[in-house]
Amino acid sequence: MKNGSRLLRSLLKVSEKAANIARACRQNESLFELLIQEKTSQEKNPRFFQDFKTLADVLIQETIRHDIGIEFPELAKMIKGEENNTFSNTLGETITVEVCPTLAETTELLAKVLDNDDRTAHLLSTEVHRDVVLTDVPINIIDVPTDFEIAIDDLSIWVDPIDNTADYINGNESIDQESGLHLTGLHCVTVLIGAYLQSTGLPVMGVVNQPFYEKRDLLWKGSCYWGLFDNGIKNCSIKKEDDDDDNEDNNLEENSKCKVLLSRFESHEMKTRLIEKGFTPIEAAGAGYKILSVATGQVDAYILTKGTTYRWDTCGPQAILRSLGGGIIDFQNCQAKPNSILVDINYANSEISNKGGLIAYRDSKTLSNLCAALFQ
Repeated sequence: MKNGSRLLRSLLKVSEKAANIARACRQNESLFELLIQEKTSQEKNPRFFQDFKTLADVLIQETIRHDIGIEFPELAKMIKGEENNTFSNTLGETITVEVCPTLAETTELLAKVLDNDDRTAHLLSTEVHRDVVLTDVPINIIDVPTDFEIAIDDLSIWVDPIDNTADYINGNESIDQESGLHLTGLHCVTVLIGAYLQSTGLPVMGVVNQPFYEKRDLLWKGSCYWGLFDNGIKNCSIKKEDDDDDNEDNNLEENSKCKVLLSRFESHEMKTRLIEKGFTPIEAAGAGYKILSVATGQVDAYILTKGTTYRWDTCGPQAILRSLGGGIIDFQNCQAKPNSILVDINYANSEISNKGGLIAYRDSKTLSNLCAALFQ
């Protein structure tokens, strides 16, 4: 099996392990209360009055680093994420969270974080050391390629262990009855893993796992999506029919069919502008979930005018969009140069914030319609 296919399988398996940890933490109420730690002012996203770092976040990130590093040691130091791996317990002790060689050692370490709660520490450690196989991942295994090659030594990986932490903690669900889209709640929580080429800065492989896709018999079941795009080879778990690009009708009737996702904190001006141009704006939570909704075709685009997403939010889902013929561009660049050639957000520099906002799209026709309506 070629390296690219091996890496994709590794990302899929560790994303499901991450989902198991997220579900274990969220479904145990006493554990969940123990896990919440408020982030420092330096770590807070400016959109929120309160933002949180959970042990689940840190533990998932370190588990991903550990598991990928076992199969691809050269990638261990190339995995970057949202969280640092320190955690403080109620006694004021600061502990560096990591995956130890054995379940017993990891349990002992986590027990320190959890104020000597050995039972809970063992529960988490069991999930960390569980042997997840590809058949455990909620995907169609037949579709996963075996012949995809990639330059492993040219890769870096961005990880968001739990995207949309606020809804992970609060869990208050709301659904748009007309579109069926989840606007808030656990359904909007995702695990995001994306690999990009250092030489080009472009995402080439992405995995998005929804740990809380649906509830069956009081237990949460997940869903998982993947995409890859390199050297002209495209493959994705989401199947897309070829679009008819011959019809370039940009009138209001055409636009009225287009649903555009926005942040709940988007400006009133943007909402008004979209409505005036015939688009249907919908506000929803979770950057990863919103981009995934574009990829699955539930909506046509996602617009964010502010620099409140980060590389770990976009790298994985951007790779999936690229595999479908879509992408993510910088909103402010597009606004400043509406007639220029539009290029995907690039990860080659040291920036961690998508400072110029973004437009996530699934096909070029939708992007052209949006740019014409908003900027020309």
